[in-house]
Amino acid sequence: MIIITGPQDTDESLGFLAEMAGLLGAVPAFNAVLQWATATALYCLTGWEKCPVAVADVSIAKAAGLAIHFLSV
Repeated sequence: MIIITGPQDTDESLGFLAEMAGLLGAVPAFNAVLQWATATALYCLTGWEKCPVAVADVSIAKAAGLAIHFLSV
């Protein structure tokens, strides 16, 4: 299973993240509380590094040894 993260500071950015999750067949990080245990990869949308929540998502993925892919959308 794939988890996707990115900027999560506005309703618009949360909507975009949810939309991209749907297009990629992924779970948005804000809905992935239990899914982290079964995740195989993390996708990061452009601007993730400016969002503390997304930075935490990347830290979790690194600690879990997940493949991390940086998308430019």
